[in-house]
Amino acid sequence: MNFCWLIIAIAVLANLFLYLQGFFMAYVQQSVIRDFRNRLFEKYQQLSLSFFHRQRTGQLISRVTNDVIVLNETIDLGFNRLVTDSLTILILTIFLIILSWKLTLLAVLVLPLVFGFIYWMGKKLRKYSQRSQEKMADVNSVLEETVSNIRIVKAYAMDKFEIKKFVKATGDYFRALVKMTRIRNLASPVSEIMIVSAGILILLFAGTRIIEGRGEMDAGDFMTFIIAMFSLIKPVKTLLSIHIKLQEGMAAAERIFRVIDTPIKVEESPQAIHKDKFESTLKYENVSFSYNDGTPVINDVSFEIRKGEVAALVGPSGAGKSTLFDLLPRFYDPQKGRLVIDGVDIRDIKLNSLRRLLGIVTQETYLFNDTIRNNIAYGLEKAPMETVISAACAANADNFIQDFEKKYETVVGNRGVMLSGGQRQRIAIARALLRNPQILIFDEATSALDTEAELLVQEAINNLMKERTTLVIAHRLSTIINANRILVIDDGRIIESGCHQELLELGGLYHKLYLMQFKDGFDSAGPEVPSPSY
Repeated sequence: MNFCWLIIAIAVLANLFLYLQGFFMAYVQQSVIRDFRNRLFEKYQQLSLSFFHRQRTGQLISRVTNDVIVLNETIDLGFNRLVTDSLTILILTIFLIILSWKLTLLAVLVLPLVFGFIYWMGKKLRKYSQRSQEKMADVNSVLEETVSNIRIVKAYAMDKFEIKKFVKATGDYFRALVKMTRIRNLASPVSEIMIVSAGILILLFAGTRIIEGRGEMDAGDFMTFIIAMFSLIKPVKTLLSIHIKLQEGMAAAERIFRVIDTPIKVEESPQAIHKDKFESTLKYENVSFSYNDGTPVINDVSFEIRKGEVAALVGPSGAGKSTLFDLLPRFYDPQKGRLVIDGVDIRDIKLNSLRRLLGIVTQETYLFNDTIRNNIAYGLEKAPMETVISAACAANADNFIQDFEKKYETVVGNRGVMLSGGQRQRIAIARALLRNPQILIFDEATSALDTEAELLVQEAINNLMKERTTLVIAHRLSTIINANRILVIDDGRIIESGCHQELLELGGLYHKLYLMQFKDGFDSAGPEVPSPSY
């Protein structure tokens, strides 16, 4: 009876430990996946815009999804089999040495060949594994780009072209995966053949000696030795497969750590100070900047803006207008010169503190696939509904929001696709109003709108600009003729500066741009829009 209870106890404990092993292994694996994904996403937030300009979105997504999963599979196999199979090999090896150290030494002579072959296979597999992961990233890139630009795809009837491109990407991935699988599956049979061949040689050599009566052990011990030696094949094969899998994991790890180890170009100084108020002046002092180590996009630019002023930046396309103002929130850092707020270099101000001073409204409005309320209150989770509505009213957005069935709980779709361009701009202005910035940056905020929408948006902009320092980039000169100061930039340099009338009298580039846009009282982009009253 006691023996029966013992069997039951052993069975319960064995299965309990198997369950605990499975649970804790899953916990460890999922923790590794979570931590790597969190580290990658955190790194993405720390990297400057220049990093993202060089990368395809699908490639970045693939690092967080596919590469992390490949790495996890390596950890899974390693943790589950490495310890148990290593112990099995150690115990059997000790047993073989006890039976016959000479025969064991003879058997070990084949191992350098096996491990040399596996090492060579591992190097090949690592290369093919990295290639397959890159091809998977290409699949993600084509998918992401096609879905993001589906409107253009359909407008130009390019669905078959995109299907062909996607099929090519999946085909390239398939071929890379087949090559990798061929190498991976070749390792096991070749290594097993080598180990079995070694066993057969020992069987022929030692068996013949035993039959002739010249052996060091009797037939029973020899058969025990042969059985133990062949029992080594399975755990040795498993360890070799772990090595193969490790090479795949190393390829994924290289791609992951290539991102994690990317140097951060826009860093916060350890001595950075908190600044919550813009008090007097904003200065650009001999600022030069280039995206690559080549021709400067911004070249030795200096100017000063006082608190409460409206400064407008105009110039031809590609002159460096957007880049110049992108330096203020430290999307990039200049290679030469500095930007100063109230006498403090912006590199000595905490990034969050600096960016909270700024409100940015661009021509391309970025909205999240979320409710109107959450888009307006972005980053301000506890913002009262009354303040959200107040900001929307000031941005001329409340009227159209009230027309929706769910009003402020209406989901705007991917990138705000459910809204018109003017509606998206007013949501963006409401978002800026809610954050109550002290310095505003408008990057051609109305240039893509029709006249009616522009009037509503311009009125919202006027509300936002009250009692704030404002930097404006504009193609339509009608929107900035009342600015306190207009800066004319060409080829990365400020070549003219003054008010509207002064620049007209100067007869330079601004005068030329003005004449190009205004003919018979009409703006080249459409009917003349009343200029804002700054």
